[in-house]
Amino acid sequence: MLVEIQSDHLLQQYATGHRDFSSTILMGDSLCELVLNGISFERANLARVNMSLTQLQGSHLRGANLSQALLWRTDFSYADLEVVNLSQSKLIRATLNQANLQHALLAKADLRVACLHQANGSGANLAGADLRYADLTGINLSGANLSGADLTGAILHNANLSQAILTGTILKQVDLSQVTLKGVDWSHCHIAAFPDSPVLANME
Repeated sequence: MLVEIQSDHLLQQYATGHRDFSSTILMGDSLCELVLNGISFERANLARVNMSLTQLQGSHLRGANLSQALLWRTDFSYADLEVVNLSQSKLIRATLNQANLQHALLAKADLRVACLHQANGSGANLAGADLRYADLTGINLSGANLSGADLTGAILHNANLSQAILTGTILKQVDLSQVTLKGVDWSHCHIAAFPDSPVLANME
């Protein structure tokens, strides 16, 4: 059962050192431009909340609902976002370096120019997501669903896409030469990689 909490009350409690706001439902639509590092919103309902420019480094959001949230330039570095619902959220220029996104729902999320260095997105659902020009260096997307996602211009150096679903995925202007692609489903994938790149070198 979710417990209602007003955003101003939440901030007052955070300022006194309280960090656990698990299983809450936020009343009020804005927590933007704040420093909330280490906060716990596990299983909380934060749907449609505006947390743009907020620092949430090392936060705990496992199982939380952030669907349709506005997360422009939000910093989720080192955060636990396992099985979180970020569907249709706006994560433009967000930072998710080394974040745990295992089995997260990111369907139709907007991740343009986001930074996900060494994030763990294994088993995540990114169907229809917009990842244009995102920095996915060292990301683990093994078993992830990227069907219909747009990765135009994305950086995938040392990324792991083993067993990923790339049905209808757009990979234009992408260098796949240093990407692990073992067991990938390429059905109807749209590739227009760099001309000198050995695109399929790591499929075996």
